[in-house]
Amino acid sequence: MDGTHPFCLKGMIFITSMCMSTQSTTNVSCPLDFSILTKYTWINQACGPGTNTTTCCVAALSGMGLATSMYLRQTGYFELADAATTSVCLDEYQAQLDEIGVQRNVVTECSNTLNSTIFTRSPKLCLGIETVADFRNKVGPTPVDTACQYLPNHGQCIVCVSAMESLISKLNSIASNDAVECFDFVIIYAAGVVNVAGPWDEETAQCILAVRYNPPASNHTGLFIGLGAAGAALISIAAALIFLVIRRRRKAAVHREFVARNNKMLKQNAAALVWFDWTELKAATRGFSKKYLVGEGGFGSVYKGVLKDGRTIAIKRFRNCTPEGDIDFLNEVDVISKVKHRNLVVLRGCCVASTNTDGHQRMLVYDFMPNGSLADCLFEKNRPLLGWTDRRKIGIGMAKGLAYLHAEVVPQIIHRDVKANNILLDENFNARVADFGLAKLAPEDETHFTTHVAGTHGYVAPEYALYGQLTDKSDVYSFGVCLLELMSSQRALTASDSPQICLVTDWAWMLMKEGRGIEVVDQAIRNTGSQEVMLRFVKVGILCAHLLVAFRPTMMEVVKMLEGDCDIPEIPDRPLPLTLDMAENENSCVSSSRSTTPHIEAVNQQELLR
Repeated sequence: MDGTHPFCLKGMIFITSMCMSTQSTTNVSCPLDFSILTKYTWINQACGPGTNTTTCCVAALSGMGLATSMYLRQTGYFELADAATTSVCLDEYQAQLDEIGVQRNVVTECSNTLNSTIFTRSPKLCLGIETVADFRNKVGPTPVDTACQYLPNHGQCIVCVSAMESLISKLNSIASNDAVECFDFVIIYAAGVVNVAGPWDEETAQCILAVRYNPPASNHTGLFIGLGAAGAALISIAAALIFLVIRRRRKAAVHREFVARNNKMLKQNAAALVWFDWTELKAATRGFSKKYLVGEGGFGSVYKGVLKDGRTIAIKRFRNCTPEGDIDFLNEVDVISKVKHRNLVVLRGCCVASTNTDGHQRMLVYDFMPNGSLADCLFEKNRPLLGWTDRRKIGIGMAKGLAYLHAEVVPQIIHRDVKANNILLDENFNARVADFGLAKLAPEDETHFTTHVAGTHGYVAPEYALYGQLTDKSDVYSFGVCLLELMSSQRALTASDSPQICLVTDWAWMLMKEGRGIEVVDQAIRNTGSQEVMLRFVKVGILCAHLLVAFRPTMMEVVKMLEGDCDIPEIPDRPLPLTLDMAENENSCVSSSRSTTPHIEAVNQQELLR
């Protein structure tokens, strides 16, 4: 037979496994019986002079399927015991091919394209299945158990093949990298276990294993025509299945490569991470149901998950799993795995997987924050009012988290994306700085460095937005915006009474300049605490978000100011408003405001950075 067949994958891998063994196997015997090849001799033609390697290997591998299926029928094992046994069987298989007249070394010729390790008995193969009992426990009753019992005609063969495909699809839905091996398991299970006549029966061998039977010459022309028609149909079925095998195998190779590449990178960056299984996280989120979705961003999505032991976790599922997305993913893992502070999120583990149904997957697992983000609490409708006591705690907490990154980590870490969405709140409304995908390790002994601008409109410092000049003071600016949002319940980019002002920083500074600073505070909490302390927080926010870098305090100084341990300096004057250049860079304000806003020509790059 010139076609290929699903079993070819298994047989070819089997061959390579036996080829690779260089040790002496004199004390090992092969449990496979190859004597059936004296009856089914189509391999002679398939591997004859002039035939290509693929055609020859396909036929030879179907021959291996005959022996392996019978071995499964007799012993209940899908695979051979060890590599030494596999090596001996390889030698005997080649010897049998020589005996029936195959004049080429099939074992050597077919070894380059196959992976030998997956065909030695191992709990890592196909959902851990090693025996028929394992198979039935994992899979349960299937259509194959009835459809492939008897194969009296071509029609029943088609029913059997369809049932096998259905079972393969079921296994693929729960298997990941081992889906190809499960495909092979189904083939030899149907031929060696389910079929009553057994794998060496003519109909079974032709339908399931794509073996071609060569009967002796006869004058029954009608019979030959019938057999020819049936053979053509069976070849078509086998060809279709082979195409599916090849396609699945290629996909499986892509899946394995993706997982191996990411595992290698992650182990180099964070070897101590806990590794979560894909199926475990999928189950924890009910298949990543929308009901469990708690947030989305440019990186991907965040889901709430509940593990089997009852723990509640947050799963950050990255959208970009291509090599171009490696930097952000590994950067977050590298940064967050090296820091530990009560005001930073805690990374619990990671997961890398790749399947036909779900594609490439990269996920990080964090502690779940039941109160969501600061943005949720401030701006989401129907949320309870965030009181002054909690706001004070949040302001100081996020300041301490950033101070730790800037002053207590060497080299210092610049977050680059400080915003209300990235400030998470635990059950007690303690602030946790999150999302380190854009974080940068600042070069030592450098006051600033140039880099590609990243961040969120409204929070990006002017010198960074305009010139790409990044320092720890860029985070301070973003913190100032967040602090003003916290105090006012107004968004960073907000509407105001003046069409010229769309930044909360400009709005707050205008009120402060007019002696109305307390009006920055959300009216709903303005009379629920010390207005002196509230005004202190507003002043710190305005100072942190100053246009000029030199006037911004460090985060360590910010913590002291917020806690009342040091005085707040007088707020220097600033160009007002800061709308035009920032808006043009961030595309955040309406065009009408651009035409009425004075240009900040007096503020050049040196002044921004001094």
